[in-house]
Amino acid sequence: MPWPAPDDIVTSQLLLGLFETQLRADGATDAGARVFQPADWPTVRGQMPIIKLRILRERRQSQGRSGPPQYTTTALIRVIGEVEAYASEDNAGAAAAEAACWLLKRQIEVAIVNSHDLFMRIQQIASIDSGLVISAEGATHIAAIVMDFVIEFFEDADSFAPIAADDMAEVDLTAANHPPLSAQFPLNP
Repeated sequence: MPWPAPDDIVTSQLLLGLFETQLRADGATDAGARVFQPADWPTVRGQMPIIKLRILRERRQSQGRSGPPQYTTTALIRVIGEVEAYASEDNAGAAAAEAACWLLKRQIEVAIVNSHDLFMRIQQIASIDSGLVISAEGATHIAAIVMDFVIEFFEDADSFAPIAADDMAEVDLTAANHPPLSAQFPLNP
């Protein structure tokens, strides 16, 4: 599809869905179809790598004082990729978990940055911040890469405050001059 459909209004929730679709695509990441939103799914050992998604915040900045409401909206979408590796001598388990995490980070970045469906709807990815967290409790090391994508897109009143209106089916015109004139025009023949 070359352009978004007219009724495909861009919202943060739509963008989160596009992230999920892109990250679930065959071969996109080592997590495969284990991509979840919202990110409150429990971490289960033996079922990693996994990716969790959520919208952390949204901000609208007005594009001017006059005219209809128009905004440059930024949404912060958090992507958490989790991997595990068994503990071993010489801290090799921690090193393996960290390496797998950085690989998953790269796969996530490539999948999102190469998403044509996403870039048809946004102005830009304003920033990507990433950080690594490792837990060495128990027999496995669990490593997580936390990535915050700041997505910038345009919104107007139709995006977040559409006006409810009935469809117009007919126009009835009456002129008040002499002699009177009246006409009806059906809009859906």
